[in-house]
Amino acid sequence: MSQLESFTTNGHEIPIIAMEGSPRDCGIQYGRAVSNLIHGSLQAYLESFRLLHSLDQDAIFELARKFEPMIAEFDPATLEEIKGIAEGADAPLEAVLTINARSELVHGLKAQLDDGCTSFIVFGEATADGHTYVGQNWDWNPAMKPNAVVLDIQRDGDPRILTLTEAGLVGKHGLNEDGIGLCNNFMLSDKRRFGLPVHVTRRKALTARILSDAIGAVLNSERALAANYMMGHVDGAGVALEAWPEGLDVIHAKDGLLTHANHFQISRAGREDIGRNIFPDTLLRDVRLNDLLRAQHGRIDLGILADGMSDHFNFPDSICRHPNPSAQSGQGIETLGCIIMDLTDRVLHYCSGPPCEGDFAAIHMDRKPGQIAIGNYRKAA
Repeated sequence: MSQLESFTTNGHEIPIIAMEGSPRDCGIQYGRAVSNLIHGSLQAYLESFRLLHSLDQDAIFELARKFEPMIAEFDPATLEEIKGIAEGADAPLEAVLTINARSELVHGLKAQLDDGCTSFIVFGEATADGHTYVGQNWDWNPAMKPNAVVLDIQRDGDPRILTLTEAGLVGKHGLNEDGIGLCNNFMLSDKRRFGLPVHVTRRKALTARILSDAIGAVLNSERALAANYMMGHVDGAGVALEAWPEGLDVIHAKDGLLTHANHFQISRAGREDIGRNIFPDTLLRDVRLNDLLRAQHGRIDLGILADGMSDHFNFPDSICRHPNPSAQSGQGIETLGCIIMDLTDRVLHYCSGPPCEGDFAAIHMDRKPGQIAIGNYRKAA
């Protein structure tokens, strides 16, 4: 049976859903535990689709059904979990498919929606304690902030996973018990097609027990859209996988440090990076975070990472992103939270809201009930 606990940071209560057993059982436990939040996620995205594409629920559900056979072929266990989520939440399967394919439905229909997350991997010689840290600011639609959840997944045959995600999604930013951590940056190229939901690919990567298998999950996915997958390993490794529907490039960490934002760092003939035209701040955020962290090379710890993710250069479209009054209705984004994962100690640190303003919760994989510490990690005033 699932266990439900919660923690509160910056006035926002976030549930932790502990799931175990078969894929179907895990999904049912998840759906029952946060049914109200799953329905909240659905309504928020249906409203986005209405504003962006003038499509109603019936039209979106019809599109969402088309993802089922593709998910079944790529990861049948996760499709069974999705079916369990729908059952537990007393929702139609199309509702949970809609949530999990929200990126493909938003961007695959040619929306010009702003997006922006800034991510990092640091390890070994770059950090004060030699630990491996992976993290990012989660910049997205503010309507989704109340629907954030943490999943603690012990699915039969898979490594244990901690993932911070949106209610109804099977995974997002996370780490597993074998020391693999994953974050993600949206990118936008002129190459788009019908393909596998990125959040299903993320979950598949987090079920890997070795880093090459996590990389393989992305390589072998039939991608609909471009995205960057930031993967770190406890033994001191970090890669960025710049993937698009027709290919993938790999960027390795240098001197124990790697950063990324929302543009391609590697240029390819025949592929246009149209994302940077929509959100040109990406060209600043990536370099800014890299400079901030390299200046502290060898001394990087939680405090320095929290300071870097709180940076306001190019405000409000900064690493720590705040509402931009010039954004069109339904298209504004802001930093909904900051995730810093310590792969060495298997801890997910999360600040709800912009990290410049709030405290972090430390969620240990081996925690006891109620054992979640809250604290301000920032060193800068």
